[in-house]
Amino acid sequence: MPDPDAFALQLYAAVLDGRSIASAVMPLARRLGTSTHAVHLMRFAHGAPRDSRSEGSPNTAPEVMAEYGRFWIRHDPWAQAAAQAPDGVLNMARVVAPDLFRLTPIWNEWASPRDGAFHCMAALVHAPGGIVGGLAFHRSVRADPFARTEEEMLRPYYAAMRRALVAEARLAAAGWEQVRALRAGFAALRQGVMLLDRHRRMIVTNPALEMMVAEDDGLTFVPDGGLSSFDPQARQAFARGVGTAILALDGKVKMMPDAAGLTLPRRSGGAPWLVQVLPLRGLEALGMPEGFTGVMVLVTDDEQRPRPRAPLLRQAFGLTAAEGALAAALAAGKTVAEHAQARRIAAATARSQLAAIRRKTGCRHQAELTALLARLTG
Repeated sequence: MPDPDAFALQLYAAVLDGRSIASAVMPLARRLGTSTHAVHLMRFAHGAPRDSRSEGSPNTAPEVMAEYGRFWIRHDPWAQAAAQAPDGVLNMARVVAPDLFRLTPIWNEWASPRDGAFHCMAALVHAPGGIVGGLAFHRSVRADPFARTEEEMLRPYYAAMRRALVAEARLAAAGWEQVRALRAGFAALRQGVMLLDRHRRMIVTNPALEMMVAEDDGLTFVPDGGLSSFDPQARQAFARGVGTAILALDGKVKMMPDAAGLTLPRRSGGAPWLVQVLPLRGLEALGMPEGFTGVMVLVTDDEQRPRPRAPLLRQAFGLTAAEGALAAALAAGKTVAEHAQARRIAAATARSQLAAIRRKTGCRHQAELTALLARLTG
């Protein structure tokens, strides 16, 4: 086994240098005869696993660990046991019987098809901020389970692992502050927002979208795909849009617009929901899980969409005050005649202002101008 003091120095150097703790424990993992190992910084809500910053050993793909941290941790009995266990070394077989673990969805749907972890021994620590840190050592179902002698072999290294996990948890807390800021920003938007991972599972929704769905006017949440419509054609169009965005992430779509636009009808027959689907390539700077790629869905309620106001239109197109007022009226659905009557100006004056607006915006026809104004919000 590695010298505990030398092991501690390697682990602390990895933390200070911003290198992988998972790589630093490779010598110890080899001596324990593991198939894989991982570092987890887990958060909990009401006692249940919520999410995790997870980093695997070099033979584990980053997207596998990202998927675990976003989704599968919520279905992991080992994570639940970690929240309730005291600090120290724990053989998970003592708290989650292997025969029961074999029946769980995380084993049957996620770990078993990849020949993943079946036996687990972990060094656990309850860190500041409610984070539970864990350095987990795994063996496959074909290997022997961890024995008490191997638990004792790991104990001399626990103090160093505990300090490293606490330090990592404190660093991760800043990233989770970014996540909270990101969600607060989404919450302030009038547009509905949904983030899907590349497997079409919902990661984030904002209150605006939740209110749209609550109206029961044509939109519903679904586990696979995030959003659905009562109309089969619209449902298929949305699924194609999301699928195309996912293909664009892998470079399999040569021509992909910045945002695929479509509409989803309302049951009430009102103006349809306006939907944009955008591929996302990495959001680490915004505090999303490391390596995150997925799809952003934006939903606009056209009936509630704020129309552009005169000051914005004046600034955007260099309009005069009178021209800006007419452009704002057109954006609100009024006719030139209605605007002239409301402003108590001659119809000829309003038509002259309209001609000036078309010239400054580059729109040859009023229909083009109407379409341009419809794309703007106040």
